[in-house]
Amino acid sequence: MKMQLLDYSKKIISFLKIGAKDILSPPMCYYCKSLMQKRAVFCVSCEGKIQPIIPKRLQVTKSFGITVYAVGAYQEPLKSLILAKGWSDIIASFQMGKLICEKTIVQFLPCDFLVPIPLHWSRKIKRGFNQAEVIAQEVSAVTKKPVEKILTRDKYTSFQSKLSFDDRHKNVKDVFSLTIKNKEKYKNKHIILIDDLLTTGATLKAAAKQLKKLKPASISTVVAGVVT
Repeated sequence: MKMQLLDYSKKIISFLKIGAKDILSPPMCYYCKSLMQKRAVFCVSCEGKIQPIIPKRLQVTKSFGITVYAVGAYQEPLKSLILAKGWSDIIASFQMGKLICEKTIVQFLPCDFLVPIPLHWSRKIKRGFNQAEVIAQEVSAVTKKPVEKILTRDKYTSFQSKLSFDDRHKNVKDVFSLTIKNKEKYKNKHIILIDDLLTTGATLKAAAKQLKKLKPASISTVVAGVVT
């Protein structure tokens, strides 16, 4: 009887918490700000505006390439989520993680480790977080795969979006390095590289080139948006 009462009390408390949350922060579309009946990133209308993107193959070296899976094209409403990092909106990064889990095949890809693209330490301090890490944590919560921050960004680089195609590749050349000693842990394992946006692919290629040194079984990539 006591156990039944305890379970009932827990259900009541849980129900009250959900109700209080909906009152204090009602479900609202991130883009158009319209109220919704249940929590989601976008309302049905805004979600319908997302332009699907077929998986993109990036050739890292002559004999090695990676496949990039994305939620959609870099246009509204996704664009607003991706740009929100510029004013330190961490909620937007959580939302991107949710969309990646809902709108890509990340849950069905071979995976042992999730690796976020790192920010330079000075940029991370200024922003307050690394959007790729936040996205990775959301994906980890669904896939139950660990997030491994095994890459570091050694150089402070210009924003890729402000550079020409050729300069973007030069900008991230030798910018990443591995931060681990136990490379055997990742040998023959499946790694998923995570970032918010794919433009030319220069950043992802540079990161994948470093991860390839670990001799993994595979390297895949998931992002929120792709510049088309």
